[in-house]
Amino acid sequence: MKSSIRQVTMILIVSMAMLFFVSCKNSSQQLISNEKLIAVGQLTKEDFLSDFDYMMQTMEDTFPYFGVAERKLGVDIRARGRETRSIIEKYPYSLQGFASELGISFEDMPELDEHVFWSIIRHEFFSHFIGLAHAYPLNSGLYNTFQRPYSSSYSTSNNHHAFTNPISQKFYREQEVLFNTLDEEGALFQFIFRSSPLLQIKDSTVKGEIIEKDRIAYLNVPSFLNFNVNTDTDTLRRFYRDINECDHLIIDIRDNDGGSPDIWRMFIMKPLWQNRDHMPDMPLYAFYRDSKLGKSLGEESLKIEAQGSRNIPESDNLLTISEIIEENHFSHMNEQDVQDLAYGVRFNTSISNIQWHHIQQMRFPYIPDTSFDGKVWLLTNGNNYSGGALFARHAKEMGFATLVGEQTGGAYTTSAGMFFALPNTGIILRWDIDYLTDSEGRALNEFPTTPHHLNRPGMDALETVLQLIEEEVIDK
Repeated sequence: MKSSIRQVTMILIVSMAMLFFVSCKNSSQQLISNEKLIAVGQLTKEDFLSDFDYMMQTMEDTFPYFGVAERKLGVDIRARGRETRSIIEKYPYSLQGFASELGISFEDMPELDEHVFWSIIRHEFFSHFIGLAHAYPLNSGLYNTFQRPYSSSYSTSNNHHAFTNPISQKFYREQEVLFNTLDEEGALFQFIFRSSPLLQIKDSTVKGEIIEKDRIAYLNVPSFLNFNVNTDTDTLRRFYRDINECDHLIIDIRDNDGGSPDIWRMFIMKPLWQNRDHMPDMPLYAFYRDSKLGKSLGEESLKIEAQGSRNIPESDNLLTISEIIEENHFSHMNEQDVQDLAYGVRFNTSISNIQWHHIQQMRFPYIPDTSFDGKVWLLTNGNNYSGGALFARHAKEMGFATLVGEQTGGAYTTSAGMFFALPNTGIILRWDIDYLTDSEGRALNEFPTTPHHLNRPGMDALETVLQLIEEEVIDK
């Protein structure tokens, strides 16, 4: 078992080295790069521990949700970090029991390499607070999805480095080959990946139908991540025209775990908004850790958001947290969390921020503002995260829709994404750096959005909303 994973890794390393040598044999600079790439395959346990310590220190400098994780999930992240470090330090003995459950003898356990290290931090550390603030290590599938946008248009210097450095590129090429080569039912696959990789990208095809002619329309939006702006906007354009006479529009985002908020802002809320003279402000406050890195990344994030239409910062620079608290009445802000925060900004996230030039800037097709004069219902559940959870919150707080179903999951953020590459292994980590609150100081990731109507006993959200519609008719 040890030899199988090392053989796959070494074949990849040698092959890449040969390709580099053949194509660039006259370049001493390229030969140096080859040596560095080969060296990556010979990391020591001290290298892995160094990467883990780098990860934990970066979290201390930038991650603002230690308190929320403990209060909401019962997870002491620092204690979990110490336990995970011990697992790395004592490997293979620390995972001998798990290997035995899979039928892997101690002698056949894989050596500690980059892929086993990824598995340990993914499953022994991050799995305990998955869903909180986008905190996870990327797998090869997510790397391929994020690599292009986050090394260019959404790039901060930090993100650009994460997706363009050769060590990370090499690791994710190897992981993709390893994932596709190993038998999914085999013990080695289960030892490293446990199950399918984290956060599979789902189909995002928008589907609309008329449940009852001139009365009830239904729109399903499964994801905002890989939304096809051409095909799906054509579908929406036709659908909005067809539902003009309907009294009710049900928008189903159950299990929508996020993606770009620009999708629901520009393609759902903006064109359907009833009263264009009344698009209320939607204030959100973002706070950042009391560290040099926390401040610099907060400033970078502020500049990127100021260029778009989602979140309009109401100051050109970060303010101190004391300045913001003095100007606002945060009656529900957690005093313990405040001790770790130093800087912040107030964002206006209203739909009224969106101008035509924003849509052109995003290279999105235009959907005319048609307005829907009936009642909008939004179906939610606990698998609404990130952009999906933000849509639910905005729809409720701005009076766009009546929510039906379950409380949302969370992972609220104003940041387009923040990624960190570990120096030795190249593994890329993601987590939110902004502590996001409402106008009263509640951390949104601790207090997610609750629908106006919970599911009726024995009913799902769609059945519940259809019953609510019938009850409205009876009441009239």
